[in-house]
Amino acid sequence: MPEAPLISARDEEPGLTARSSIMRMLRSRMFWEQRSLHPVARLLLVLTVGVLLCIAIGFTIAGGGFTRYDLLAVALYVGLAGFAWHPMTAAFIVMLICSVGVVFTGSGGDLLELSMTLSLVAATCGPWVIGTHVVLLAALTTYMTLSGPTLAAGGIYGIAGIAVIAFLAGVAFRLVAARETVLVAERTRIVRDLEAIARDERERIADELHDGIAHDLTLVLFHARALPRQPDEDARQVSLKTIEDSAEQALQSIQSLLSLMRDTLTEGPPTRSIRSAENVAETASSLAALLKDAGIPTSVTTPRVPLQLAPTTARFLTETAIEAVMNIIKHAPTSQSASIEIHDRPDAVEIVVTNSASADLSGNGRAMGGRGLRRAAQRLKQIGGELDHGWTANGWVLRATVPVPGDDAP
Repeated sequence: MPEAPLISARDEEPGLTARSSIMRMLRSRMFWEQRSLHPVARLLLVLTVGVLLCIAIGFTIAGGGFTRYDLLAVALYVGLAGFAWHPMTAAFIVMLICSVGVVFTGSGGDLLELSMTLSLVAATCGPWVIGTHVVLLAALTTYMTLSGPTLAAGGIYGIAGIAVIAFLAGVAFRLVAARETVLVAERTRIVRDLEAIARDERERIADELHDGIAHDLTLVLFHARALPRQPDEDARQVSLKTIEDSAEQALQSIQSLLSLMRDTLTEGPPTRSIRSAENVAETASSLAALLKDAGIPTSVTTPRVPLQLAPTTARFLTETAIEAVMNIIKHAPTSQSASIEIHDRPDAVEIVVTNSASADLSGNGRAMGGRGLRRAAQRLKQIGGELDHGWTANGWVLRATVPVPGDDAP
């Protein structure tokens, strides 16, 4: 006969986690702070007190007179109703009324009501109020036991049992309210995280649209406008080839991006080699060739020694340089010249992209670039870099600087 399968540690894990969370909650200071009743419990308490008041009024009318016992009963019910709004004040009112009833009238019913009220005190008040209530209940029970035969034989044990049950019921209500508070806070955190994920996803799609498709369409538009004015056949062939390649790349990027938006398991859109290159010097040479094809003479200055950069740093620098070159093509296509310089310093790597714009364009103070440069600045800031750009007397300048960790850096 096969043996029954043993319960694995993974099967026991949820129960252990729930018990440990409850124990941590019971030991926390926040759990025992004063709190208000749950709205549903508050409504039920008010309805219950209303019914008790109606019963007390009925007994008063039936008795034919209003006695001090009726006065204490009404005051007690009003004090119980106070737990719906001011628990600590209501607790002391109930303790005072029950003490008066026990000491001056010798009523065992007030002692019973005091023990039952411990549930409301345990559910709403702080530890010192709960302790005061328990001490007062013990003192009055001892007083009633020693003063006369008001309590039946073994009545002290009944009072103690009712008080314990009431205390556990109050703690249970407090635990339910605390768990609800924790769940609400957790739901708020999850909603906030989901909103952040959705916002990041929108930013990622917007980046892909801007850095990929928009750049390809910029090249298509520029060469399409320049094609009728090309002076020779070679230049026309360069423009046609650029238009064809950029249009094809833009179409592939759109198809891949749509597939990614429909199916989250699909890989992201393929990137152009000029955008995916982590070699900053090679990227600078490719960008210079792109500017030359656009009719802008461009010089390139790169270090003789290959740059030792982290992949993320190299990618951010590459994206920044591409954005600068695309802004030149888009906003200053009539520039007389441009330059791309890479400076390798001991503590940082710097890329400087400049172009000599016409006087009318620079004189208007027109800023080149919008979202692309803002996103580039955000990316560089993530790795401790900086991005400066603006117009000068000779044209437009962009300067991107990223720190390079020393040899002893982790």
